[in-house]
Amino acid sequence: MRTWEARDPDLGRPVAAPLDRCAELLGVDLATIREVAAKIEPYVRVDGTKIWSLMQLERELRPEAFGRRRGGYIDRRRTPTGRETSEPTAGGSPLGR
Repeated sequence: MRTWEARDPDLGRPVAAPLDRCAELLGVDLATIREVAAKIEPYVRVDGTKIWSLMQLERELRPEAFGRRRGGYIDRRRTPTGRETSEPTAGGSPLGR
């Protein structure tokens, strides 16, 4: 098992699925998922089956759970590293460069 697999709590969760399965996985009713899915382009499998990205559906359902940055990137919460200080150093830079 790779390191990232050991720490991933959603290892058994698929990346994309048909709408009925997405509704089940996200814990919402099918009508709500259909409404949200209208704004998202599905993936199309070789056999013609349409599947939707769970991440894209979840971001549409719960936008407050995902921070946004300029350019549409997902905001990652940063934790202090200990190197950052609020007081300027002799060089005038708060990071001491």
